[in-house]
Amino acid sequence: MNTEFKEIFGCIDDSRIERTKLHKLLDIIALGILGTMAGAQGFEEIEDFGTLHEEWLKTYLSLENGIPSHDTIGRVFQSLNPQTFQETFLQWAQTVKHFLPETIVPIDGKALRGSHERSKGLKGLHVVSAWSCANGLSLGQLQVDGKSNEITAIPELIKHLMLKGAIVTIDAMGCQKEIAKLIREQEADYVFGLKGNQGDLEESVRDCFKLNDGLFPLYTIQDEIACEHGRIEERQLQVLDAKVLEGLVDLSEWDSLTSVARMTYVSESSGKKSTEVRHYISSLRPEDPSKILRAIRMHWQIESMHWSLDVSFKEDACRVRDETTALNLSWLRKMSLSFLKAETSFKMSIRRKQLKLWSKPDYFLKVFSMI
Repeated sequence: MNTEFKEIFGCIDDSRIERTKLHKLLDIIALGILGTMAGAQGFEEIEDFGTLHEEWLKTYLSLENGIPSHDTIGRVFQSLNPQTFQETFLQWAQTVKHFLPETIVPIDGKALRGSHERSKGLKGLHVVSAWSCANGLSLGQLQVDGKSNEITAIPELIKHLMLKGAIVTIDAMGCQKEIAKLIREQEADYVFGLKGNQGDLEESVRDCFKLNDGLFPLYTIQDEIACEHGRIEERQLQVLDAKVLEGLVDLSEWDSLTSVARMTYVSESSGKKSTEVRHYISSLRPEDPSKILRAIRMHWQIESMHWSLDVSFKEDACRVRDETTALNLSWLRKMSLSFLKAETSFKMSIRRKQLKLWSKPDYFLKVFSMI
């Protein structure tokens, strides 16, 4: 690993007893990163990766006592503070990649289904993540308290992010007054999905579009027609000034609520046509509906990340139950996915890139150079 890696990750506290340290902390962290990126789905497979490529690894790591066992690797990742590990990883990523200013930052939650313990009545760990559309990587993640939900975790995550100038998108679960206020305090804008969890708000927005009498201008924009896998999909966004809600909703409770939007999806497959309508609120001005449309369309990136974590990294199949370890492994997968997506010289699926890394570790040099 390069000098920056050693300097940055070298600042992480090693809580192990000195006399038991047969392997350097940096070696174990590096092995965890490389193994996970190559598709290892647990500590045993990380050890297998290390054993298979020990000679190659020794050109970059010290490995004075060989490859650490999977138990040792597991204990180390159980001892790492998840927040410190995240911040350190992002700090190192900035040394190998020039970070662009944030544009759109989707926030969404995901359950680590394999981390449940039915015998103890414990559900799987739930994690809320933020994704940078400008830089193609995760900006942070936070565990949802088992006795609460995403509503309490999202504000804490936002406090750790640098959002100035960005547009934050969150689905209906995060459509909350406190969250809107926190985003605006960071000089960012928001686009929130609407559902019935906000009482009369969704119904009021829906009625405003149905009963609009022309008093407020209706801004309309048509998205490009998408044709994929035998399905044709059209999207139309309509936006109204939030003043249309006056008398129906107390706008003073919502920081900078400026516009309301309606997205209509019309899809056709095998001759059958279906229509879906979704509603949103935003701090963006209604006169430029293209910004709201782009934010809504880009929210799919975090959903795509969650899909890739399950399909390519088999995250839901991971049976690690210790919360700290599960969080650190989840972060390793997210950052590994970011690295692999950024490498475009080998234009294949994430899974095929993983297989190439497992069989030809020199490919890591290309992956790290492209982030």
